[in-house]
Amino acid sequence: MKYKQLKKIDHEYLIQEEQRLYESRTEGMLARKRNRFRLIDAFAGAGGMTLGFSKCFGHAFDSVWANDFNNYCIDTYNANFGDHCLPGDIVDILTDPSVKIPEADVVIGGPPCQGFSLLNKNREGDPRKQLWRPYFDIVERSRAKVFVMENVPQILGSFEHGEIMGIAESMGFKVSADVLCAADYGVPQTRRRAIIIGCKDFDPAVVFPPRKTHFNPNGNGKQLTIPFNQGDYLTEPQKWKTVRDAISDLPSPEGTEIRNEASPLDLHFGRSSDNLIPLDLLLVAA
Repeated sequence: MKYKQLKKIDHEYLIQEEQRLYESRTEGMLARKRNRFRLIDAFAGAGGMTLGFSKCFGHAFDSVWANDFNNYCIDTYNANFGDHCLPGDIVDILTDPSVKIPEADVVIGGPPCQGFSLLNKNREGDPRKQLWRPYFDIVERSRAKVFVMENVPQILGSFEHGEIMGIAESMGFKVSADVLCAADYGVPQTRRRAIIIGCKDFDPAVVFPPRKTHFNPNGNGKQLTIPFNQGDYLTEPQKWKTVRDAISDLPSPEGTEIRNEASPLDLHFGRSSDNLIPLDLLLVAA
């Protein structure tokens, strides 16, 4: 009986702690923490995942190393996060004895997902399905205690998923994985992605997947009602955001090219001179 009570208390504590951390992050308090964490982004692209871990989103992470193959992405990343994103093939970089991977607390990244995509008719045997291997080489070299990997939902349950779990566990990580929908966390897009989290000091399954902050107001054709199950949602969840919620405060788009204006108006243009942004869309499809 005492054990069951302890488990109940721990569960309630975790719910309260997750709520507190969410509120601290949205209020910008976490980003002002004295204890900051070193971050590496493998297959970084233009830095979208790094941005999610940055001070802009209320987090206490500092990017120290990144890599991508596309020079345009590298220029964008370095312009926003510091001049430390290396260009080139990740395999070549890791076999270059002159390249030193700095120590980090967390490694994030999304190894190319084309090898798992249902749109890829030749995905069996696609070499891009093995790019998770250099990802874990970076995890090992950096001595990171946490990793976060993003990919298409089809990776879960695949043969490679089993290999990823095996390699991570052999490195001392406890691993949890699930498919998350971006709309459930305040993004006006029904984008579903597999997230795999590993941690050496804590079982991520205790707190992952995170409790949702937003809900589909017409789930399964029925209006959802409050109160929500605390196991699924944080306190006072909001309705899914629409495109109108996100950008209705912007003026009508001008022209069809980037222009010399303060952000975000510099990128607020149409595909054609008479193009209008469809604000009446409920969500952008993934």
